[in-house]
Amino acid sequence: MTKDNCILGALGRRAEKKKSKSGQDSGVKHSGWDKDKCLFASLGQKLTRSEQKRNDIRDAAVEIFMTQGFEAASMDQIAALAGVSKRTVYSHYGSKEELFAQIMSSICEVKREELDVKPDHSLPIKECLTKLGNTFLDMLHYHGSISLFRILISQAENNPSHGEEFMNQGPKLSRELLAAYLREKIDAGEIEIDDPIEAAQSFYSTLFGARYLNCLVTAAPPPSHEEIAILVDGTVDRFINGLKIKS
Repeated sequence: MTKDNCILGALGRRAEKKKSKSGQDSGVKHSGWDKDKCLFASLGQKLTRSEQKRNDIRDAAVEIFMTQGFEAASMDQIAALAGVSKRTVYSHYGSKEELFAQIMSSICEVKREELDVKPDHSLPIKECLTKLGNTFLDMLHYHGSISLFRILISQAENNPSHGEEFMNQGPKLSRELLAAYLREKIDAGEIEIDDPIEAAQSFYSTLFGARYLNCLVTAAPPPSHEEIAILVDGTVDRFINGLKIKS
């Protein structure tokens, strides 16, 4: 399975500014999506026909939402790309809102597991945070998170539940996983932290930084992997050592 033919590949493709002639005819932007090679489909073994259709619908919905945006996306487009009828889509998902909410939860799980965005408890703290920081920023910049965040921001006023679900399944859980690792180090007598949850939040917030905000609200290119490594090294150093004020 290649990244271009799975959910992570779909998440990474940016929307085209103009529809192709074929896209205008069908209402769907084609991008080489292959439902037989998608990640959701590959997660299950010996799926029933109904389960396979459900996975096909979810994979198609990711492609449509990320290229069309939530408001412009339609169940007709999703059904066409999944190769099923619109009635079948509604038999699995009662509304576009329900389908989008399910996708938010699935994307967060897939990103954590496929990209391994979790603390490695076998590593000492500096190595663990460096590995985690590089993986985290790679996920943010190279696996469709910007497209996803833009959709959530656009829906914040009309459908705040989408963002709330994402925060619970994504950032909140990531923060709790890092806090658990920090508690281990506290119990082992290796570090002193008053509030592991707040410390974990501070670490991730620093990683986000102005660079990611610039990419989020403009068309600025993402940092290279070398630049990401520099950003992470600085963040880890400040997190562990703090600022040294000269007297």
